[in-house]
Amino acid sequence: MSLPQPDHTPSTAYFAAACCRNCGAVLHGPHCAQCGQKKAQRLGLGNLRSEAWEKLRLFEIDALQSALRLLTGPGRVAHEYVLGMRKRHTHPLKLLLLAIAVLLLVLAQTRYLDSADANVSKTLAVIRKYAEWSFSLGLAAVWLASMAVFRRWRGYNAAEHLVLALYTQFLIILANILNQLPLLFLRAPGWLAWHRAWSGRYMDLIELALVLLACTQFFQLDLRRHWWRLALAAAVFVLSKKLLIYLYSWLLVKLVLAKLIS
Repeated sequence: MSLPQPDHTPSTAYFAAACCRNCGAVLHGPHCAQCGQKKAQRLGLGNLRSEAWEKLRLFEIDALQSALRLLTGPGRVAHEYVLGMRKRHTHPLKLLLLAIAVLLLVLAQTRYLDSADANVSKTLAVIRKYAEWSFSLGLAAVWLASMAVFRRWRGYNAAEHLVLALYTQFLIILANILNQLPLLFLRAPGWLAWHRAWSGRYMDLIELALVLLACTQFFQLDLRRHWWRLALAAAVFVLSKKLLIYLYSWLLVKLVLAKLIS
């Protein structure tokens, strides 16, 4: 059956036909065997609201379930996704973009990049415009460490290594969100100074631990035999992230200076 033409108008008979109104295939049940869409009904305010809520609710539930599984098994989730268990887990890029959006919101609410100095605040305002790009640095570092050490391990290709990096970076950003949450409630100057001075240090250790956990699970490593691979992956991750941050900072200085001068 062909797709509906533009001169069709919605009616009870139109939607009652055994035809998928998305791809035009013949329907033999409540869902289309060709594209998977549920049999369409005539839109009303009630089902328009319910369809929107259902899609949002399903995404939120799937994202929450995937996030909970990632807390203790980032490598296992990535491994299952690579092996084809895609329905069970939210797409890693969707999770990562969601986490970045939440982190930016939390940073804005905590005003973490604000300063009492007007000139410094002006500079930081420019920096915030480019902050979104910085979240890809950790992703690149995880991918580089995985590729450099485990590239030939059991035949994983670059895209499959990227899945591991995406899920791991999501968990890293989630850890950073949790690290920022106390600043929503605790605004004492002493606490803020302590947090700014020390959070970078312990967060580096947490991020490294998450990377090693993910690699151990994803590549199913025996720590007694393959500890040296993990140590090498840790070194590559730390060094590549430092190098990427250095290059990003250099570029950011150039962009900020050009923006301020103009």
